[in-house]
Amino acid sequence: MKVERLSSGSEPIDSFLKGGLEKGLVTNVFGESGSGKTNFCVQVAAEVASDGDKVIYIDTEKGFSPERFSQIAGRDALDNIVLNEPIDFEQQEEAIESLKEIAEEHNPEVVIVDSMVSLYRLQAKGDQIQEVNQKLSQQFSKLAQIAREYNIPVVVTNQVYTSFDKDDIELVGRDVPRYWSKCLLKLSNSDENVREIEIEKHRSMPEGESTSFEITDEGLVEAESKGGLF
Repeated sequence: MKVERLSSGSEPIDSFLKGGLEKGLVTNVFGESGSGKTNFCVQVAAEVASDGDKVIYIDTEKGFSPERFSQIAGRDALDNIVLNEPIDFEQQEEAIESLKEIAEEHNPEVVIVDSMVSLYRLQAKGDQIQEVNQKLSQQFSKLAQIAREYNIPVVVTNQVYTSFDKDDIELVGRDVPRYWSKCLLKLSNSDENVREIEIEKHRSMPEGESTSFEITDEGLVEAESKGGLF
């Protein structure tokens, strides 16, 4: 069976991912603050929107910058962004529940949620954790369904925290995002504007492979100091 992919608009990322983001599944881009998660999302949105196709963009962190987007895609492409900015976890739930209706209206080429867990973690405390985890799982399930039904990539970002028992970073939400995300991409700081991207989980590509890219005004481009696979 041929694997269909959507270009991210970034040559080093597309080359690394064998052509871009795999359609029909949830790709989870995670990393520490400042690792480039939102830049990754904006890059993908800019590529799709500049081609005249629609992007459904759920922004839970007020991180989507029209100015930054326009640097890459031009201001006219903003007309192709269907933006939703929930302010709490209940509104995020409503935004994801209404995706099918919105997708039927706009026929998007990609759905982006940046981030899946920033509003979740505000409620995942004490005796609410089990209930909130169940709701998060239901949201991921809905996103996976949209990806399959419309044969499009769904891109989500995930925050992390330091896991003292593993001496490493762990995804906020732990098993829930790991289960539903068929592709896990870890971003990390390498140098000033250089970021490393590593495959932590993928159904058809080796785990542990990585490459780097540089964040510029024009988008995510090949890093001069570090290129190719590690």
